[in-house]
Amino acid sequence: MAGSNKRMVEDEQIQNQRSNSSSLGTQLWNNVESWKWPIIYCMEYNIGFLGLEKLHPFDAGKWGKVHAFLKEVSMLRDDTTTTPIEATVNDLLVVHTKRYINSLKWSVNVAGITEVPPVALVPNFIVQRKVLRPFRFQTGGTIMGAKLAMERGWAINIGGGFHHCSANRGGGFCAYADITLAIKFLLERDKNVKNIMIIDLDAHQGNGHERDFMGDQNVYILDIYNRGIYPHDGFAKRAIKRKVELGLFTEDEEYLRLVKTHVDGALNEFTPDIVIYNAGTDILDGDPLGCLSISPEGIIERDQIVFQRVRTRGIPLLMVTSGGYQRATARIIADSILNLKTLGLIYCEEAENRPPPPPPELEPPKVTENEGFWARFRRSTNCAMFTRSATSSNVSELGKFSEQDNSHGIVRAKSTNAIDIDGSETNDIRVSAEIVQNCPQQTGNADAHLNCRIGTVKTLPANSENSENAQNSSSVLSAQIDTSQSKCDVDEFVAATRKETVSDYASTGAADAPGDTPHNLTEDDQPMNLKEMLKTNT
Repeated sequence: MAGSNKRMVEDEQIQNQRSNSSSLGTQLWNNVESWKWPIIYCMEYNIGFLGLEKLHPFDAGKWGKVHAFLKEVSMLRDDTTTTPIEATVNDLLVVHTKRYINSLKWSVNVAGITEVPPVALVPNFIVQRKVLRPFRFQTGGTIMGAKLAMERGWAINIGGGFHHCSANRGGGFCAYADITLAIKFLLERDKNVKNIMIIDLDAHQGNGHERDFMGDQNVYILDIYNRGIYPHDGFAKRAIKRKVELGLFTEDEEYLRLVKTHVDGALNEFTPDIVIYNAGTDILDGDPLGCLSISPEGIIERDQIVFQRVRTRGIPLLMVTSGGYQRATARIIADSILNLKTLGLIYCEEAENRPPPPPPELEPPKVTENEGFWARFRRSTNCAMFTRSATSSNVSELGKFSEQDNSHGIVRAKSTNAIDIDGSETNDIRVSAEIVQNCPQQTGNADAHLNCRIGTVKTLPANSENSENAQNSSSVLSAQIDTSQSKCDVDEFVAATRKETVSDYASTGAADAPGDTPHNLTEDDQPMNLKEMLKTNT
């Protein structure tokens, strides 16, 4: 009894400290472009260092996988995804005590929170960067999501949902109280928000936010959880307005019936200005910590139920992904988001209609007058079109050279009858590559101009301009790289070179484009065999 009273006094002191804090001056409440999905993610969400993250059953890279799956189906792009800002210490102090924030400067305390004992042996500056920094980005994402939900009607933070962390203590892989922080920011900065509902459907009891809002009549908590697992926090249960305790290995039929009944019941009892939905996927059958038996289809239907009940009432909704300790959960989360989009429960027309950004223009390497043999050799190999052998059909990068005025690096090609390319009786192509800039002394005579970009080789017929540039040539090879793709078809290029033989421009004396000056080969400029170049770049 004495221990319980001590905790109540302690929590009352925390509530007083929170009331004296302010969220003013933060960057987390900035506006987001209307053509971005209110789906929040950045690569900093993912945790990984020295393999220690694998000692916890949590998939520390699941957030990136969710985003990757949504990009694969062309729902999201990097430019249409809302990028979060890392929560600063001042942001965290809106809810957390200074004592708690300072406690995270000791690796042993972080090891206890993350439940990975070896973290205690890692220097704290590494722990701060590799473990706590991702948590701070996800916390910032939840706070930004709260604002977006009020503006757009809905938002999804692909991370967040640290429902075991309260103002003065962390645990259960939760270092920052992002849900409490989001609510605190809303109450302080949005005059339209007075009543807030938390729907917590993670397999574990959300004891963190429950402790933070103990006795707060403006925050309604619905918590459906497995009563037989962590955290067994009896004191925090007092804050739950609608409590549903599940038995071990509850299955779809019973679980979905309870979700429908109690979500409807909660919304009938309490009218919130916003709902924060903690959508943990640790209810999945086989989860080592959740100990429930819900199918992937059951999880997708659960999310659909919550969005339908809340969105049809016109209530803004913020979803955070919370727990989930199997590799399959990332795909399930992505499939659930796609299902919500298909049903029209989430949408962003401006993001869907926005054209992709143009590829970035990359500057060519600088050419100096006194550069040596190896510098010229590196430029030649960097500009070469292929980075793998001639038998490969996948080349990830070509010469990454282009000018702002759309003039590109040029590969100068000549042919001899020395060795065949692929074993058949054909002419071998020997290539001497150099970067051509808008500088007359660097421009030479070439029968073949290959624009070095990233993409797929497309063979183009010789046009009038090419013919003028190769007056005395027997034929012209012109291959341009399509920047809309990221692979290179080597066979297509080789086939083109076999059909069109380029004469030796050194002997023809043909002039380049007007304004260019002839280029005479020296020993250092001797052409390099294409096979050798391919092997060099592999």
